[in-house]
Amino acid sequence: MFFPTIYSANTDERHIVKDKNTCACGKRYHVFAILTRSDLRKITFKHYKEVSCPICKSSIKHEE
Repeated sequence: MFFPTIYSANTDERHIVKDKNTCACGKRYHVFAILTRSDLRKITFKHYKEVSCPICKSSIKHEE
């Protein structure tokens, strides 16, 4: 399965996007009120196996 993901350069991990501000693990990747086009371009669809955040991976396993 493919999921919308975002790469965090601070933690060097790829997270699954939950909504417009947070990841599936609860970390915030966007802190501003308005999304711009460049912010949306950072979100890429990757395969489940390419997600490197263990908390995001475990949240998807429980949903399947």
